[in-house]
Amino acid sequence: MLWLGLYLPRLPLEVFERTIEHDGTARQLALCDRLHVLLANPAAQALGIALGCKRATALALAPELVLLERDPVREQHALAQIACWLLQFTPSLSLQTPAAHDGKIRRNRSPLPRYGVLLEIEPSLHLFGGLDEILKRIKIGLQALGFSLQVGAAPTARGAWLLSNHRDGALAQDAAQLNARLADLPLELLEAAAPHRDTFESIGIRTIKQLLLLPRAGLARRFGHELLSEIDQALGQKAEPRTWFEAPASYSARLELLADIDNAQALLFAAHRLLMQMTGWLGGLHAAVRSFELLAEHDGAPATCLSIRLTEPSRDLERMTALLRERLGVTQLTAPVHTLRLLCGEVVPQSLPNQELFPTPRSAQESLGRLIERLQARLGRAQIQRLSLACDHRPEAAYRLEEIERVEQLGPLEARRPEPKAPGSASASESDSAQGALLVTSLPRPLWLLPAPKPISERNNRPYWGTPLNLLAGPERIESGWWDGALVQRDYFIAEDEANVLYWIYRERLGNSRPGEGWFMQGRFG
Repeated sequence: MLWLGLYLPRLPLEVFERTIEHDGTARQLALCDRLHVLLANPAAQALGIALGCKRATALALAPELVLLERDPVREQHALAQIACWLLQFTPSLSLQTPAAHDGKIRRNRSPLPRYGVLLEIEPSLHLFGGLDEILKRIKIGLQALGFSLQVGAAPTARGAWLLSNHRDGALAQDAAQLNARLADLPLELLEAAAPHRDTFESIGIRTIKQLLLLPRAGLARRFGHELLSEIDQALGQKAEPRTWFEAPASYSARLELLADIDNAQALLFAAHRLLMQMTGWLGGLHAAVRSFELLAEHDGAPATCLSIRLTEPSRDLERMTALLRERLGVTQLTAPVHTLRLLCGEVVPQSLPNQELFPTPRSAQESLGRLIERLQARLGRAQIQRLSLACDHRPEAAYRLEEIERVEQLGPLEARRPEPKAPGSASASESDSAQGALLVTSLPRPLWLLPAPKPISERNNRPYWGTPLNLLAGPERIESGWWDGALVQRDYFIAEDEANVLYWIYRERLGNSRPGEGWFMQGRFG
C-alpha cells in the first residue's frame, strides 16, 4: 500500500489569490487576524512583510497591501473542489481537515489550520506510468488550479501526511525508510502534541525520536493516549480508520472574485479554473458532459447566463475553454461581476477514447462537430441550422430548418416519415392527406430554390425569362395541401434559355391563376 499526502500550506490565502490573473505586476496580499499577519504572498514578502508582522507595520511597508480576513467556508469549499479534481487519479481519497490550534505564533510557524488530501495511489501506478508521472501530473494540475502544495509518500496515510508537512518530496517506499524519516521529524507536526508544546520545549524534546525514548506508560499518563496513538498510526503499528471522499452526483462550483470585473473576456481566467475542476470530476466518474452553464453574478441585476452545448459529450478541457472564449468574446455584461458559478448539465458515461493511427470518418465527423460548436458559441445557436426533409410534395414545405443538437444530425438528410396516429385525430387526417397527395411523373429538383416563386411572362405562348424558354421535361403535376388551407395545383417543367441555363418553372392549373400570371419560376439548376 502506498499513500500520497498532499499538504496545501497556502490554501487560506490562495482561495482569494487564485482568482487573479498574474500579468507581471502581482498584487500584494496578506491574510491577517485582528493584530498580526498570518500569511503573505510573494509580492508582499518581497517588501519585508513576514509572519507575525503587525497590521500597521505591514501597511507602512506596503501602502497598496490588501489585507484579507480568513474565510473558513471558502477554504472548505476549495478543499472539496480539489478532491473532486483528484478523483481522476484514484477513487480512494480522504480529506485531511484542520485540527484544533491555539492561534499562537511560535518559531515563525503560522497558526493557520493545515489542509490536505490523502490518496491511496498504489493500484493506479501502472495506469499513469509510475509514481513520478503521477506526482508530476498532480503538481502541474494543482498549480494550474491556483494552489501550491507539498507532497509526501509513505506506506501509511498518517506517515504520508507528516512527511508532506515537513518538506516537499519526502518519500518513504517501505517501513524501514518510514521509521527513519519519521524519527527526525519535528514534534510540532503531531496534532496531539499541540497542547503540550511548551512542556516539550522546556524539557528539550523536539523530535519524534526523542519523544519515543521516553517511557510509553509515563507519556500516556501525562500527555494522553492520543499522542502515542498518532505516532503508532504513522508507523503502521495501529490501524487508522478514515472516511472516503464521495464525489457529488451533480457538479456545481462557485468562485468569488477578489475584485469586480466589468469585461466579459477577463472572466475567462477564473472560468478556466472552474472548468478544470469540472473535467477532473468527470474523469473520476468516467463520464462526459453534453452541456454546461456559466453564471456571472452582479449586484442589483440578474445574473448573466452563458449556456454552452456540445455536439457530442466530452470532458476535453481545451475544447470547453475554446467554446467559452468564443462566447465571452461576444457577451456584453450588464454590470460588474463579483462571482462566477459553473453548473454542469447533462452527464453521460464515457470510456477513454481509442487512439487512431490514421484518419477515420469518425475523426472527420468530430472535427466538423467542433467547428459547429465554435460557430454556435460565437454566433448563437439559432444562427447555425441544418436542413431536414419533411414528408410533403410542395417544394416550399418539403424541408424545415432545425438547430443542430448533436453531431449525429450532421449526416445525410433523410425524409421524416409521419409517426402513426390514432384514427380520427386531426394529425392522422393530415398525415393521410399528405400520403394521398397527387404526384405524377417526378422530375429532378434543383438544389437552390428561390425564397418565393417569381412570376414570369409569356410570349407567343412560351414562358419568357430574358429569353424564350424551351421546355425540356415535364410536366410533374403536384396537387397537395388541401388539409392545411394552402392548396397547390401545379404542373412543373424543366426549362432552358438561349444561354443553356436550366430553370425549374411551373404553371398554375386552370382556375388558380389570373390572366398573364400563369407561369412562375421556383428554382435554378447549377
